[in-house]
Amino acid sequence: MEKIQTIFERNPQRGGKISDQPAGDAARLILGIVSGNECRATEKIDGTNVRLTVRNHILVRVEKRRNPDKDQKAKGIIEPWYVDANEESSEDKWIWDAARNTDITEVEDGEWSGEAYGKNIQGNPLNVDRNQVFLFSHPTVLASATIDSVPVTFEGLKEWLPSKRSKFGDAPIEGIVWWS
Repeated sequence: MEKIQTIFERNPQRGGKISDQPAGDAARLILGIVSGNECRATEKIDGTNVRLTVRNHILVRVEKRRNPDKDQKAKGIIEPWYVDANEESSEDKWIWDAARNTDITEVEDGEWSGEAYGKNIQGNPLNVDRNQVFLFSHPTVLASATIDSVPVTFEGLKEWLPSKRSKFGDAPIEGIVWWS
């Protein structure tokens, strides 16, 4: 499944905040087929984007997302990419800890993108006791995180979101990620 960026327009005059206006094709996709289970809603996790490489159920590589800097954006480089996370670096040690704490016994060989989160990552907004990775690119893991009966209108989401609790920790849900 592929992530849908947003179902509502972003307002550049408001720092990219989402407006109540549907966002073209993404909104039509969600509004048109969400009831047929062709789209999936999952919880947005506040963490650090990573990619784990697995071979024979063994973690062999950990990478973190790198966003283009201002100069690169000026040259037209807008998409992020992954760089190796340095196991010896204090900057990356919690990413490695999260990767090691992630159960990959059922994860096939491949490169799997995910969100590292936990007690030492991004201020631990989920109030969890350890670091781990949610492998959102793995179909089985993604399916286990599906949230049913999510409203698709701006007003519906505005009312629904504040009452929802995280599946991953002791905190309110941050948001929804839509997949098609």
